[in-house]
Amino acid sequence: MKKTLFIFLLVLMARWSFSQCTGGINSFPYTEGFETSTGGWTTGGTGNDWAWGTPAKPVINAAGGGTKCWTTGGLTGGSYTNSEASWLQSPCFDFSALQYPFVSFKINWETEQQFDGASFQYSIDNGNTWITIGPANYSDCMQKNWFNQDPVTYLSPLTTERRGWSGNKQPTSGSCRGGNGSNGWLTAQTIMPGLAFRPSVLFRFIFGAGSICNNYDGFAVDDIYIGEAPPNQASFTYICDDLGKVSFTNTSILCPTSFQWDFGDPLSGASNTSTQENPTHSFTAPGTYTITLTVNGPGNAPSTITGEVTIISVSTTMLSAADCQTNTGGSIMATVTGTNGAVNYTWNTNPPQNTKTASNLPAGIYTVTVSGTDICPAKANGEVITDFSCMGIFFPSGFTPNSDGKNDGFGPLGGLSSLRNYRLRIYNRWGQEVFSTIDPFKKWDGKVKDQPTDGNVFVWLAEFEIAGKPKETRKGVLALIR
Repeated sequence: MKKTLFIFLLVLMARWSFSQCTGGINSFPYTEGFETSTGGWTTGGTGNDWAWGTPAKPVINAAGGGTKCWTTGGLTGGSYTNSEASWLQSPCFDFSALQYPFVSFKINWETEQQFDGASFQYSIDNGNTWITIGPANYSDCMQKNWFNQDPVTYLSPLTTERRGWSGNKQPTSGSCRGGNGSNGWLTAQTIMPGLAFRPSVLFRFIFGAGSICNNYDGFAVDDIYIGEAPPNQASFTYICDDLGKVSFTNTSILCPTSFQWDFGDPLSGASNTSTQENPTHSFTAPGTYTITLTVNGPGNAPSTITGEVTIISVSTTMLSAADCQTNTGGSIMATVTGTNGAVNYTWNTNPPQNTKTASNLPAGIYTVTVSGTDICPAKANGEVITDFSCMGIFFPSGFTPNSDGKNDGFGPLGGLSSLRNYRLRIYNRWGQEVFSTIDPFKKWDGKVKDQPTDGNVFVWLAEFEIAGKPKETRKGVLALIR
């Protein structure tokens, strides 16, 4: 029993030691250009012909950066080993403090299209199992120049996930397929979210080839970078209408996949937040609001930015009416609520006026537009009326209601539009009211109950107000002449 338990413990210890690489690189970003050494990267596998140094091949004839790199098929010549299934393996990495793992490197491939090529893998159990990183034929701000072929036929001895880089710059020749080469050095990059905080990580490039059509330069690697993925940078712009509605546009980089907006307008209830990329929001009242945008994804650090939007409202007040004789001298003032900051005024006068108060105006309707830095513009209309009081109010002493179009009715004359709280009463000689109105434009036609009156002398009494003047009461005797 003790012997069995001892053997079992030895097996567990052996498995544990096999599942962990130790002394991993834990300082990031990690950069390796292979200029002074192999960088601790090692090779192996069937038909292994990886070489470190300065390449001088027909197509791969320089390093990706500096003078040295790793390449299959040796540093010279134009072929790689038949039926090759080899690898270039990294030293151990400790990602315990790496939250958004990201890798980039320079690669150059010249292999038979589809059949021969390379891939990139990781292992978290000291090489017991290997997993191919990333999809093929997909590109975004985080993944570029990644795997152009799925499957690469002769990666099969090393992996069942045969996504990789394959192709060459040559035309097809006989049974040897051409096309889809890198045509020089490219920078490939991708995120590795599944490796965040992993304490022991290995990487390897794998290379596979068939037994024919291997007269190509092979696959080369240089300038490896491992570290935190470039973070997002939140940003937005906006445009406003003059009713407090604002349209926001996300301008964040690199390429976030989720968005959280807070418009700083709690009175708007559920509408105060949005997860749309480019939302709109109608603010509930004038004032300055703090806008917050947080962006996330696709595998890098989130970012938050705040900005202010000021919503204003505008009202107008007529300060003076236009003179009734010259139709000049009117003025109107704009009042802004929602900000104490500097604003710009633009009146649609001719010529345009740019002050808070537009002056020397004829009668009419005017529009003012108010704007400012980080302020949503607002508009308002206002009216300048004519001051008819300058024309005076007159009551004639008689009238002739004979339907000849001249003096057919009795009522006030002059600036009737200036009258307020108006009332006119007319009485016959017995003191009976024969006519009454509160409309200064309505005239008495000399009839009582729609019948011509037989009287010819009447008394009238008028009460009215003119803007800016005290209430008046006037009366007189009226002669009806037939």
